[in-house]
Amino acid sequence: MLALVAATDDLPAGVETGIRLTTENADADHAALLAAGVDAGPDVLRWGGGVPAVFLFRDPDGNTLRIVERS
Repeated sequence: MLALVAATDDLPAGVETGIRLTTENADADHAALLAAGVDAGPDVLRWGGGVPAVFLFRDPDGNTLRIVERS
């Protein structure tokens, strides 16, 4: 479940939300979001050692979310 809440003085927009979404293919989703004009990070980050691929993107209010590839 995902709840969207309007920004207020006590809860401003433009923050790291802590929201993580999963995908089967981080590269494909990253490319699709960039092609759609979404403000996404420049690269899919990969560290190896069992750490899943991840990239970030921002919603129109500047809030940051991350997409993590399932292993």
